[in-house]
Amino acid sequence: MRNLDLDALQIFKAVADQGGVARAAQHLNRVQSNVSTRLKQLEASLNAPLFRRQNRRLVLSDQGRAPAAHSGGLSRGLAASGHRTGHGHIGRAGGQGAQL
Repeated sequence: MRNLDLDALQIFKAVADQGGVARAAQHLNRVQSNVSTRLKQLEASLNAPLFRRQNRRLVLSDQGRAPAAHSGGLSRGLAASGHRTGHGHIGRAGGQGAQL
């Protein structure tokens, strides 16, 4: 059984919803390279391409459709149960937190 990476699921869902890495990064308030890297890691761990390029947009591949259909319900269920899928914070001297 594979471990479910909720952060990767959130990134996958954002890319699917937004139609591209740049728009997903902006939506998630992350840098584009982070979103792109995490998406590549997820595809490598699943050994399947989840997206394909079409007219300068990313669209779900056949392999990406099934996880996308379930990701929204899973995210909503986790949010309802109090689980966070966002970034954590580490405290810094001076009381400010650094976003991970």
